[in-house]
This record gives sequence, C-alpha cells and structure tokens, in this order.
Amino acid sequence: MKFSKYTHKYLLGNDVALYNSLRMKPVYLSEEKFSAVKSILDSNDQQITDYVEHEFDELLKYKIIVKDDETDIKIKEFVQSKLPTPAVNICYFILSEQCNLACKYCFLGNNHQNTRMKFHKDNMTKDIAKKGADFFIQQLELQPLDESRNPSVIFYGGEPLINFEILEYIVLYLNSMKSAHPVLQNIDYSIVTNGLLLTEERLKRLVELGVSIGISVDGCDEEANQSRIDTNGNPVFHKIIETLDLIKSLGIPVSLSITLTEESIKNKEKMLDLIKKYEIKGFGFNIMMSDPNTKLAESYSHDAANFIIEIFQELRKLGIYEDRIMRKLKSFANAQVYFSDCAATSGAQIVIASNGDVGICHGCLADRKYFVQNITNENFNPQHDEVWNEWSKLSPINKPECQECEALGICGGGCPINAMNEKEGNDIHSLDKRFCIHAKTTLEFLISDLYRIITGKNERCLRESL
Repeated sequence: MKFSKYTHKYLLGNDVALYNSLRMKPVYLSEEKFSAVKSILDSNDQQITDYVEHEFDELLKYKIIVKDDETDIKIKEFVQSKLPTPAVNICYFILSEQCNLACKYCFLGNNHQNTRMKFHKDNMTKDIAKKGADFFIQQLELQPLDESRNPSVIFYGGEPLINFEILEYIVLYLNSMKSAHPVLQNIDYSIVTNGLLLTEERLKRLVELGVSIGISVDGCDEEANQSRIDTNGNPVFHKIIETLDLIKSLGIPVSLSITLTEESIKNKEKMLDLIKKYEIKGFGFNIMMSDPNTKLAESYSHDAANFIIEIFQELRKLGIYEDRIMRKLKSFANAQVYFSDCAATSGAQIVIASNGDVGICHGCLADRKYFVQNITNENFNPQHDEVWNEWSKLSPINKPECQECEALGICGGGCPINAMNEKEGNDIHSLDKRFCIHAKTTLEFLISDLYRIITGKNERCLRESL
C-alpha cells in the first residue's frame, strides 16, 4: 500500500487533511493518527493496528491510499473516459464588433488602435442573424440535450446594444421556431453590456423578451474604474451608476460582471456596499487578463484570488453567491471532476461574428484565429472539426504538467487566450498561470471551510508535501 500519486496533505492546526485530487473527498485525521498511518505504510509488513483501522478504511475507500500504481492509472483513465466530446449548446451572437468604450485592459483588443481597426465596422444584419439562428438550431439538433445542457444565447460585442434591433429580431425568431424545433423549448437569453446605451424603454423590452441583463463594471468607485473609459479617454463610471439607479427604480433584476482591477480589490467593503445597494443577486468576478500594455503587480494573482474568497464568505451570509467560486464549490461538494471552466474548452459553444464568421472563442474576434467556419456551412459538426476537438481536449486532466497539482479536480483550466498571451512562444495549450493560483487558493479554502463546518474550528489550511 502507498499514498496515491494524486494525494495531497494539508495542515489544519493539530489536524491533517488528506485529499486525492481526482476522487475529491478529503479525509480529516489528527496529526498523531496521520503519523501512525505513515509509519505503517513505511513499514515492511504494513500491519494495520486497531488504532487507525477506521482511518485506513476511509483512506482506501477514497483512494488516498492505493494498493498499487495500477490503481492510479485506472482512476485517471476512468476520469478521462468521462471527458465530454464537442456538443454545442451555447451561442454568442456578436451583434456589433464596435464598442463605445476603450477599456485599457480589454481582452478583445478595443484598447489598441491597431487591433480596433481589425473589427468589422458593419453591424449584424437580419439576414445574417436569421442564418446564424438556423445554424445554432442545426448544432443543437446534432446532439441530444439534457437538463445540464439547456440551450443558451448570449448577446455580446463590442457593445451589443449598438444593434438592439437585431437582438429583438433573434429572440423573436428563435421563439417562433420552438414548435418546429423542440430543442429550443428551454432556451435562455442574456446580454453582457456596459450599460451606457440602456434606456427605460430598452430595459422594459429586455424584460418582455426574457433576456437576463449583465452589466460590466470594474468596482465600486471612480478610482477602481479608471481603466473603464470611452473612446475619447473619458471616465464613464458615473454613467454606469446612473444606469444602475434606473434599473433599481424599475425593480428589474440585474447581474454584474466585475473585472478585478488592482484598485477594485483594495476595498472589499465598498464592493459589498455596491452589491447590497443595488440588490445584486448574481455576479461573477473576472481576473485581469495578460496584456503587454498593462503592467500588474507580481502579487496581483494571489491578491485577486484571496479577494474573491473573502467577499464570497461575506456574501453567502446574505444568500448571494459568486459564480466563479460556486462552479468549483459544486465540483468539490459533489466530488465530480470539473473538466472545463469555459464553454469553449469543452467544445460547447459557437461564436457568430457580425459578418457570419463562426469561431469557438470571442477572444479571437479581432484576428479571426479559430474562426474557421461560417453560418452558410450546413455540414458543420463540431465532433468532426479539428478546432473544436483541439479545444475540447484542453482540460487539465489531459495536461502532463497538471497531474501533480492538488487542484486538478476542481480547476477546469484557465483561459487559453490568456495562456497564449502570457509570454512569447506560448499557445492555447500553455498554462494560464494566474488561474493556477486561483484554483489552488480556492481548494485550500474549500478544504479548510469543510473542516470548519465539521469541527467548528477556524484553522488556516496549509498544503505540505507528503
């Protein structure tokens, strides 16, 4: 018997947590019992004593201890067999590639004049929208849907509200097709917008259409939003607040997509006040992407990861849950390996550009890399496409450099575009190292938080090599 190659040790005061990163069920025991277990494993006869018999049962059950190397091989092969194959259920409609903002950190490239020039100036037309909707239906009907894969349409840009008429057209068209195409029965719609073009009329219309509204913002004050500027370089935070005030006065639910700038993570209390004031029930944090023109402090990734955890702990007291943490919490709680943190890296999405080009990731919109299809291709099947298959295999479970990582099971991998841009010579197969920090920090929190629930003790969780 031996510790599995996927087993990791955490110190919790006078206790120890042992955790197999693929079986994902931590076992807690005292340091004395851990020492007894280790002594038995190190002995020649490995005779299990009554003192730790129960512990051995648990450690063997959750494959923290294995009988041979073959067990580890079988565990990994079993997990890899569950990797999903490409099957589209999410569609981004890029209604306009133009944007009324030029945020300094924009991962699409609207912050750089040379990149901005690459975006198509013409907005999506009704003809392209209809063909795009039909193309999405075609993809949905290639694979059976289940409750975990309801179809979803996301209106995106640029700034999607520049082309509000086409948003209305797409929703009405897809709704009119529900009787002929049962795969559309549970379709949902959402929009990610900077909010500056929202009016009372448009807000009420979005509610009528059943479109969920997500407002992008960088924090809670002008200082935190200093990188969120219009094309003339003017700050816009006060205008976003005016929009949030309007939304609140109308009683319309809204979520926030919050980019964690270095300034925004300095003041947790102001962030909490903003979320409470506008009664935000849904939101997600976005860690800053790598950009050669945006210099971040070396501590940023650690600070952002800790900020997300700290604010999560405060907000759950109010029944408010942040999406990024919840995805990992669900994986941890259910002991189910989280293969992908992005619909693109599971081969589950298509992105329809304003001119009808079809790609797998909106982060590639400017140079059209990985935009290898078009809405006129009636024979497209992601399961047979080289790009969709390549992206669907980007899970950490397939990366040799991830096998020894404690967060292997809950990570889901980072952003391939960020990984590619982190340094020269990288590609989409490289590691998104800022996300590695986030995943490891989150796992430490989950293991220590479960320990707190079980024992009532608040102990900081520290990983230690076996």
